[in-house]
Amino acid sequence: MRQNTKVILLLTALSFVVFAFILPKHNIVGRWKTYEKNGSFSYVYFNGDGTFKVVSTDGKTIFHHGAYAFKDDVFSINDKEGCGDTYWGKYKFTFINEDSFRVSVIEDSSTPRKNDITTGNTGLRRVKLK
Repeated sequence: MRQNTKVILLLTALSFVVFAFILPKHNIVGRWKTYEKNGSFSYVYFNGDGTFKVVSTDGKTIFHHGAYAFKDDVFSINDKEGCGDTYWGKYKFTFINEDSFRVSVIEDSSTPRKNDITTGNTGLRRVKLK
């Protein structure tokens, strides 16, 4: 019986060590604020069906919309405005915490989109719904 207890304790300790080094999967579905260096912001909605839209603070103007994929903190985007359906861009999301991240370009052949996403954007913060 005492030997079984030691084995169980050892396996439990090992599982804590193994799982301590596995990074959590981030979830971007929801409403986010994207801030510009000049202090303005807009809302970004990442939907669970792989679509997104960027809207004005009053919700009346849609600036961008399209499709996205997100896996292992790599974000791929297909923006309908300016870039067309055939140009996908790839970006790295660096999470500060579960509700805040910064964006950096991995590759994107659409210069207008790349500039929109990386120039002036100071990151995104999740908007908690009440």
